Amino acid sequence: MYTSLDAKTTLYLNSLKNVNAGIERAQREIGTGKRVISSSDDPDVLSGLMQTRSDLARLKQVQANMNRLDTEVNTAESTLQQAVKLFDRVRVLASEASGIAQTADSRRTIAGEVQDLLERFVKLANTESDGRMIFSGDSDQSGAYSIDFTQTPPWSAYQGTAATRRALHPNGTTFAIAKPADEIFDNADAASNVYASVEALRQALLTNDETALRSAMDGMAGVSTHLNNMLGFYGNAQSQISDAKDTASKMQLNLSTQLAGFEDADVTESVVTLQQLQFQQQAALQVRASTPMRSLFDYLG
Repeated sequence: MYTSLDAKTTLYLNSLKNVNAGIERAQREIGTGKRVISSSDDPDVLSGLMQTRSDLARLKQVQANMNRLDTEVNTAESTLQQAVKLFDRVRVLASEASGIAQTADSRRTIAGEVQDLLERFVKLANTESDGRMIFSGDSDQSGAYSIDFTQTPPWSAYQGTAATRRALHPNGTTFAIAKPADEIFDNADAASNVYASVEALRQALLTNDETALRSAMDGMAGVSTHLNNMLGFYGNAQSQISDAKDTASKMQLNLSTQLAGFEDADVTESVVTLQQLQFQQQAALQVRASTPMRSLFDYLG
C-alpha cells in the first residue's frame, strides 16, 4: 500500500537530506583537503579545471622529453669536445711530420698514429646514448659509418639519414637538437670534411710527399673551425634545453597553484561548516522527535 506524505513532512525530509549531503561534503573536504574531486562537486569550475589539468599534463611531458634530450645532447657535446681535441692532435702530428729532420720511415710511423685517429673519428660518429645512435640522424638504430683501410676511401658511405627531429619548448617554439655525422665528419664541403683532411695527411705521410703534406696542412684550419662550429651548435642546444626546463618548471608551478585554487578546500572553513550543519541536523531531529504524532483516531474523537 502506498502512503503519501504531507507537505510538511516532505519539506522536512528534503531539508534533512540537504543537511546530510552538506555534512558528507564537509567531511570529505576535511579528510581529503580537496574541494573538487569529481565534476559534480562544482560544475561551474569544470571547464577551467579540465584545461588546467590538461596544460599541466602537457608540461610534465615536455619536461620529461627535455630530461631525455638533455642526456643525448650532453653526450653529443662531450663527443664533439673529444673530436676537437683529436683534430688538434692531428694538426700537431702534421706539424711534427713537416720538420726537416723527418725521414720517410719516421713519417710512416706518424702515419700509423694518424690512421688510429681516423679510426677514432669513425667511432665517435657511431656514439650511442640511451639506445640511440645520436649522429645517425632519424635512422638512430644503426651506426653512421664503418671503416676498412683496404678500401679507398677507408670510411664507408654514410649509413644514416637526415636529422629532422626538433624539441618543443614550453612557449610553443621548436629548436633543432641534432646534427648528422655526414655533416659533422664527412661534410660535402671539402674544406669542412674531417675524414678527408685526416686521410689526406695519412696518404701524404705514407708516400713521403712534401707537396701533399703542405696541402693537407693548409686545409686543416678550416676543418678545425668547422668542428668548433659543430661543438657550438650542441652548446647552444644545451642552453635551449636548460631554458626550456626552467620555463617548464615555472609554468608547472603556476599551473599547480591554479589547480589548487580550483581543487583545494579551505579546511578551516569546512570544519566550521561541518559544525554548523551537525548542529542543524541535531536540532532538526530533536524538533521532529518532540512533535506529537497524530493518527486517524485523533480526528474521530
